[in-house]
Amino acid sequence: MNHRISLKDTRCTERHHPFLYGMRNFVNLTMLVLLLWVAFLPVADRAFAQETGGPVNQEGIATGTGMIIGENVAEARNEAISRAFSMAVEEYLVQRLGPRGMANNFQRLYEEILSRAKEHIQDYQVITEFTADKYVRVLIKARVNTAVLEAMLENMGLSERDTIQVDVLLMVSEKGKGSSESGWWTDPSAQTSLSLTEIFLSQAFEEKGFKVINRSFFPPEESYDKGMLQIHLINEGAVKWGKLLSAQVVITGEATMSAESTASVYLKAIRVADGITIAQGFREGKPSRDQGEVKSAIELAINDWAHDLVPYIVDAFKPTEEAANQIIITLKGLKRYKDLHDIKEFFTNNFPEIKSVIESRVKREFVSVSIKLKGDAQGLAKKALNHPKKPFLFDISEVSDQGFTVVRR
Repeated sequence: MNHRISLKDTRCTERHHPFLYGMRNFVNLTMLVLLLWVAFLPVADRAFAQETGGPVNQEGIATGTGMIIGENVAEARNEAISRAFSMAVEEYLVQRLGPRGMANNFQRLYEEILSRAKEHIQDYQVITEFTADKYVRVLIKARVNTAVLEAMLENMGLSERDTIQVDVLLMVSEKGKGSSESGWWTDPSAQTSLSLTEIFLSQAFEEKGFKVINRSFFPPEESYDKGMLQIHLINEGAVKWGKLLSAQVVITGEATMSAESTASVYLKAIRVADGITIAQGFREGKPSRDQGEVKSAIELAINDWAHDLVPYIVDAFKPTEEAANQIIITLKGLKRYKDLHDIKEFFTNNFPEIKSVIESRVKREFVSVSIKLKGDAQGLAKKALNHPKKPFLFDISEVSDQGFTVVRR
């Protein structure tokens, strides 16, 4: 016997049986949560991998924004997806190389990888998107091509993760229009909340791979030197704070917000180990709209300072560079001068550890080139033999600390 239930019957059942109606809503909500959890699971995996130092994920969530120009929504959507690709690849590189390795090699990574991020996306799915008056924003799930990226990083000499991280302490006073200058260190026991300046500075430094010390985790001392409580700290007082809170760099100075439309910062970076000022500068900012987002004057002033002067801080903590070694590579079986030119270009352009390639001896049977590199002959020989961009097929033999022989097939 067939049973037919009308819409009227359903409404009646829900009205007379609130328990069943509530259970249906609960089940629907539960299913929605489960679907969202599954969709965003790679984000959780990625965060866990970063925290524990586990394996690098090849799949993740990324967002992108594209500006609408001339009512061309389709082009804006493509731009948004392209920016999301860049974010996905950048996230992979940060996990793979570490913040320090990313910062130290950013220009090369941008030119060789990030500027062509689309080529390194294996597949992707647009999870959601929306269109505003002036822009399109997308949320995608993307899988990067790890095989290609690993080969490129290997060729660039960036296969090892750089785990060095600089701890920075923020001690920058803030003065708003109509208010007095203030800084948390003048009264450490007050346990004040983060100022707007500290928030933007924290974002700027963390984006560049620094670890910003959370001052609220440190209980106040019973007493402090008088110089440590001055609103305008000199280097000596800043160094004492840095040692107390285990910082490597202390950022001092002042941020001034003259009005809603203007702000300025004068900041110094002081190395705790020796009290030397390693970077300092003044920057101004005015509010602007970037990809549909309004940025405040103080945020832009801080970002400009960080963009220009953080590289000096990074340089101050770089380890002493390894001395260059000189080796001799003997080339045999070359058939014409172009072969010599191509093999020299091959070593010069594909191995960043090589500083120079100079012909040292030219004979009928062979040509010798002198190479200066930061590394050893054995490592270079292995990389060269397995490199995908060899100008022609060759074998390598007679490998020693002094060099090796390349024989064209």
